[in-house]
Amino acid sequence: MDPTRHPTSGRPAASGHEGDLRDAIAGPLAGSLEESRRHLGIPAGAHGFGHQAGAWHMGILAKQAAVLESAPEGASVHAIVDHDANDDATTIRAPVHHDRLVDGVLIRWGPSVAGAATAWMPAVQRPTGRDRLVGVDWALPWIGERMHQWFDALERHAGAGSVAVQAALANQRVLASLGARQCAITITTSSLMSTAVGHVVLDLMLADPARCAGEFNASLAQSPGAATPLVERGDQSELPLWLRGKGGLRRRATASAVREALAAGEPILPRAFVASGLLRLLLSRFVHGLGGGTYERAGDAWWSAWIGVRPGPYSIATATELLPLSAPSAPPVDLFRRAWTNPEVLDATGRALEQRKFMLAAMEREPAGSAARRAAFRAMREYIESLRSRHALELDDLRHRAPARAHRRAAALAADRTWPALLHDAGTVAGMFSGSGR
Repeated sequence: MDPTRHPTSGRPAASGHEGDLRDAIAGPLAGSLEESRRHLGIPAGAHGFGHQAGAWHMGILAKQAAVLESAPEGASVHAIVDHDANDDATTIRAPVHHDRLVDGVLIRWGPSVAGAATAWMPAVQRPTGRDRLVGVDWALPWIGERMHQWFDALERHAGAGSVAVQAALANQRVLASLGARQCAITITTSSLMSTAVGHVVLDLMLADPARCAGEFNASLAQSPGAATPLVERGDQSELPLWLRGKGGLRRRATASAVREALAAGEPILPRAFVASGLLRLLLSRFVHGLGGGTYERAGDAWWSAWIGVRPGPYSIATATELLPLSAPSAPPVDLFRRAWTNPEVLDATGRALEQRKFMLAAMEREPAGSAARRAAFRAMREYIESLRSRHALELDDLRHRAPARAHRRAAALAADRTWPALLHDAGTVAGMFSGSGR
């Protein structure tokens, strides 16, 4: 199946001197942008995308392909979203066969993220789970080799600065072997707050926490559910940042807690609106997926109302690409569940059905809540149990003859667009980049 891309824009792209225009609309942040680009190694006019670390799916790879197709030579940026606490960073899933039907296996190669920012988790020196690759009935013949490639890549990048960088680089390494083109520059969202523009944003937040939080919450009307509202308590209001708690867990950041963290030299991470806005200010174009395009309406409203800043333009790219998995069509009715609930259907004579109808009518004739009605209900339940016992062999046969729910699960897994991109055949992966040519 060919990838389906959806190139739409959040605002018309700037033309000509995009970097100059971006600085002109960045308000109080304009003077710090060029210094921040130098700090991160981002050239002028760069295009980029971002996503959480892990073995992500083809829809995300489409964002990378879109960046490489449009970015100037050497000016493509991959931002690892490591301020997030995504448990997918330390797992990988793959399709297998179980009882001749498609099923899935989830292998954890590192510790559970469990609320920790992946930026603060050390790289895994000895990834776990490779032993689970032995003797598996993979749903496609090449998947076993790809899974070994994944573990080889994880081990190769065991010296990375964090588990997020390790997972992101491993993913890119396997994809590159299949024909994917990598971005010229890789950065992390955790590095944004250490830049000059990050420092200015922090100063503006701390200068008026109440206004920052109030405008943030008001912006959520543009995209309900895009973010969790901040606690508004005047000068002690919560800010859209993460602080480091015990065990590397992220903790919400009040203005006073941020000041204490800065004084102690502790790390501060951006939350989504901050990270996305800063990336769009530093880049000439940012490529989002469908979800990002939704929450940016609220993010843009916050930046504009809070400090009069308009983040740079973005476009949207995605793809629907399925693994060539075969799955039988699901029967329209789960015969076992139907027979278990209504065992009278197993009586070929029809007498059991008539008896149940008679008992149900007798129960409904009694007053609601009465002892007589309860007694009639118990009698009917006992009759159903006797039918189940009488037809136990037929029920057991239906139970073991690939019930409909197993077929439905297999069909859903075959139609799942979120299997890791590195599990697709090389032609599909390389084809995603056929238009980049850079």
